[in-house]
Amino acid sequence: LKEAEAFYGLVKKLGIHHPFFEEFNFENTGGTPVLGINHPVVIGHGISNAEAIKNMIINTHHVVKSQLVEKIKEAFQ
Repeated sequence: LKEAEAFYGLVKKLGIHHPFFEEFNFENTGGTPVLGINHPVVIGHGISNAEAIKNMIINTHHVVKSQLVEKIKEAFQ
């Protein structure tokens, strides 16, 4: 995850603009699901601004609605 954030910073510094690289911006994603646990947990970046927190809440909602944890459990049973 840290490498992806560093990669985004480098691309931004070089002035490269492409929607693909925006996927590496933690403010757009807000957080990432933690796998290997029994309930949905999404971890955010420690320096997240309001936009990142908003996106993390939206991301968490999608994780819950999609039943990601349940689907992963079923796949390993």
